[in-house]
Amino acid sequence: MIDDPELAELLRRENDHYLNVVDLIAASNAPTEAVRSNACWGVAQFRSAEGYPGRRPYAGTGVFDEIERLAVRRACTVFGAEYANVQPLSGSLANLAAFNAVLRPGETLMSMAMHAGGHLSHGHHKHASASLYRPVHYTVDPENGLLDFDEILAVAKAERPAAIVCGFSAYPRSIDFTRFAEIAGEVNARLIADISHIAGLVAAGLHASPGPAGAIVTTSVEKTLRGTRGGLLLAPRELARPIDAAVFPGLQSSIGLAGLVSLCALLNEAGGAEFRRYQQRVVHNARALGSRLAAHGIRLLTGGTDTHLLVLDVAAAGLTGRQAEQRLESIGILANRNLLPYDKNPPFEASGLRLGTPTITARGYQADDVDDLGDIIAAALLADGWGPAKQEALRSRVERHVSTARHGDLLADLAPAPKSSPRQ
Repeated sequence: MIDDPELAELLRRENDHYLNVVDLIAASNAPTEAVRSNACWGVAQFRSAEGYPGRRPYAGTGVFDEIERLAVRRACTVFGAEYANVQPLSGSLANLAAFNAVLRPGETLMSMAMHAGGHLSHGHHKHASASLYRPVHYTVDPENGLLDFDEILAVAKAERPAAIVCGFSAYPRSIDFTRFAEIAGEVNARLIADISHIAGLVAAGLHASPGPAGAIVTTSVEKTLRGTRGGLLLAPRELARPIDAAVFPGLQSSIGLAGLVSLCALLNEAGGAEFRRYQQRVVHNARALGSRLAAHGIRLLTGGTDTHLLVLDVAAAGLTGRQAEQRLESIGILANRNLLPYDKNPPFEASGLRLGTPTITARGYQADDVDDLGDIIAAALLADGWGPAKQEALRSRVERHVSTARHGDLLADLAPAPKSSPRQ
């Protein structure tokens, strides 16, 4: 109970709002109840610690030393890694630590251009990484949206980067880490794989791991991995010391102990059969949603997906990504605008829309739910004469959709009583 009526009312409104919308943000997910409860556990919320187990500058952290060692062992087991650092406070900080561990200031960092599906923290000109290193970028095939390894090799040979980043935030296909490692080897570059979006699929064995390719692996933990906010680094053992130094004292001081506890809990779940079944449903739901949208004539980047996310070309429907995002939000569906490769629109408008299925899968969505959702999205994006009447009709469909769909494990402790009986 929060003894703060103003804040309590805001939180109540957000809980009520969130449970009555369909969340298709590809970077979102809902941790399991066990992970949520561990994230809020006891003194981890307010204790302070920095440094590494057995080498802390504070007294009284022996139990947290054991928790961190346990999380490291679990991370190495789940991902088949030789070494793990579980302290990064986010995926972006994990990326910076990886860069700082193997690059000197001013050296060349090669990554996918943001318009092609890359991430802000991979050397975008507005990110701190671009001020520390010299960023160069590769793109995708303009015809099919797929990685063009001939182009990637050509850029690498021309620019001679010290590190090459693979792993993306809006690329819906699986990644050939072995081919990236071969290219990195040809130019004597270190390979860094950011698997933030696909970490859950990698942990479940549904996507190839970059570990065998010798990559430094970075990830956030709140996307497909189903954690609370945080980051994780994995690497060959010989890089343990430079990466540890890059995280602390290089970038961070105190550890987020509550996040460490929840990370340890989710890594325990990540090795289980139910976790794998969940990840299988995530991919199945993404493919099913893509097929339904394509059947309505909506163009999908790369023609579909191998993962949890879809990128829609809404310019073909006469919309900007921003307009498409706003249409869906007005009827109770959350998505985000996204640049398409070689997009002529600025990022704030964009020409694409990104969708993801982790949260609806956590909510228990099955084939009939996904088909219905695809029909609603298509009706909104392809509507002639968008106006209040059409909006209200689709909003009513979404409300019925939300009220009859199963909440599953999604914020079960916050879920209101169902408005009607679940579908049979």
